[in-house]
Amino acid sequence: MNGLPHRSWVEIDFCRLENNVRNIKASLPDGVKYVCVVKADAYGHSMPQALLRFVRGGADVFAVANLYEASRVREIIPDKPILVLSPMLKQERPLAFDYAATPAVSSADEARAFARLADERGRPLNVQIKIDTGMGRAGIWHEEADREIPKILEIGGIKVSGMFSHFSSADFDAEYTKRQAEIFLRLARKYGSPEMLIHIHNSAAMRYLPIVPPLNAVRMGLIQYGINPFPDNAGFDKLNIMPVLSFKSRVLAVSRGARSPIASVCAGYADGVPSGYSKDARVLIRGKLCPIIGPVGLDEFTVDISSAPDARAGDEVTLIGEQEGNSISLPDYSRWTRRIPWETMVAIPKRVARVLKY
Repeated sequence: MNGLPHRSWVEIDFCRLENNVRNIKASLPDGVKYVCVVKADAYGHSMPQALLRFVRGGADVFAVANLYEASRVREIIPDKPILVLSPMLKQERPLAFDYAATPAVSSADEARAFARLADERGRPLNVQIKIDTGMGRAGIWHEEADREIPKILEIGGIKVSGMFSHFSSADFDAEYTKRQAEIFLRLARKYGSPEMLIHIHNSAAMRYLPIVPPLNAVRMGLIQYGINPFPDNAGFDKLNIMPVLSFKSRVLAVSRGARSPIASVCAGYADGVPSGYSKDARVLIRGKLCPIIGPVGLDEFTVDISSAPDARAGDEVTLIGEQEGNSISLPDYSRWTRRIPWETMVAIPKRVARVLKY
């Protein structure tokens, strides 16, 4: 930030990140691979710097949303598999070879397109078969899988190195999630092989869904960043995961309001603080919870500092994180600002400085 003092900033604790990954990896059954999801700049956690910590923690495979993200991972990690979870555009497909990225294929036609490119390049390409077990997005619809998967397995020039599916609601609908798992397991047992990476678990499913053969990998997103996907914050105590991201700002000015003392905070919706928030929304100033009042502006918002009457301009304001023995969790902040945790993490723009803690 050109040596200027930070008005608003995000702190990212890479020691906690590495420990989270190591603890999750240690909890897995023997032989189960750790697929590390680093979409959207590692969920807003500064992907270039985070990647090496993921590797040190034990990540086996990286998963991204698109080829651009795959290219960023490949620049730093030359030797780990990279799975592109979303379909590739036609014009992107040739670049999968350049970045040694593994496409997810959702049809035999898509697989044939990659096979033709492999023939032109004179070398095979790994692909993974994506199955829609109820998410309702990309993937072979499971009712058509018995017709489509055998066609893909017969195509030359590509190597089917994996098979996977997505849970749609593992954090709030266990019964539907279990039905999705049953559908996927039937297909994986029929068409999978020990050489394939076979995975469906996300963070939430780790709480209640056993990892049974032929499943041999898990895809970890939210919990590796220290966030429990469940509102009750239970189920992962043994993993000892710790939150990695904090969001902070400063008091810009203090004034005497009509009813109570008010502090202006130098962050607004241009800094990722949403304009819509609930009456429960709070920040920490001098270790005290202070309610947000009035509208959130582009660059500022105001809080009632009756609980922290000694607050002064320049004081640290904690929106997410710990301060003087008190804390605001990312899920709490997300609930107060009517967002989901995933959205909160990726919505803090680059104009907010990143302070990386090693």
